[in-house]
Amino acid sequence: MSPLSLQETYYREIGIHRYSLMDRTEIVGVSANTWEEFRRMIDFVSPDTPIVAGPELITCAGDAFTDLVTNRNLINERLDEMLEFSATRIKTLFVIGTPLFVDSGRPRNSALLIKGGKIVDVTNKRSGASIEENNSFDLVADERSLLLPGTKTAILICADLPTAAMFAYPKNDFFDRTLELSNRQRLTGRDVQLIPPSATSLLVIACWGTGGSWVQEGNADEYYRMQLRNIVWRLTVATKIKEVVVVDRVPCGLTEEQKKITPEQPYNGIIKNPLV
Repeated sequence: MSPLSLQETYYREIGIHRYSLMDRTEIVGVSANTWEEFRRMIDFVSPDTPIVAGPELITCAGDAFTDLVTNRNLINERLDEMLEFSATRIKTLFVIGTPLFVDSGRPRNSALLIKGGKIVDVTNKRSGASIEENNSFDLVADERSLLLPGTKTAILICADLPTAAMFAYPKNDFFDRTLELSNRQRLTGRDVQLIPPSATSLLVIACWGTGGSWVQEGNADEYYRMQLRNIVWRLTVATKIKEVVVVDRVPCGLTEEQKKITPEQPYNGIIKNPLV
């Protein structure tokens, strides 16, 4: 069995995408590159939809990490707007990626579960995709794993997907060095729990096309797709995970040099291993 055995279905554009999982969970992914796009799109999702998910950090998409504290009030206003909207869609659980200000000078990179006008649960990112992200967010190494209510679908935030693949295998003598080389040294010696034992699928909210260490100009699209495929394959071999849904967006506010090594389209889709 190899990564080539995976069944991959991608929607390489922003928009509303629907996924039916093996455990009969129905998820609608709303891929948008700005908050304004996301807010417009969710008006067109059926009020009977059980789960609606947006990409990572959608409430601040396009903002520099260094501006998050300054923009705290705007981010909170957008969350309040989402709470008000969810009160009109009482059948729907919304999964919203956002900075969450708790009790430190830096926000957490979080996924909020919102239903009926209330935040019903939260999960926080454990590791960043870059040094800049690690320095800008209060990452929670010991964050508990979380299932969507009434499902066997766990939630992960972007770079926690490859982290889950790393921790799914027995640790060897080079494990700590691998964490260090991938900017995950804060996880060394920690009780890292990413996927509940009962989970058979994953919902990953992402801004996937960023943070790669070996991207060459003109090769970004294939690089990140291959990374995603290989990571999912490793997880389906080492865990009970059978399929992964990705709700993605494209990084905004890039320099000209960054654009040369960044995909132009998101990696929305579902990846399945039919052999497990």
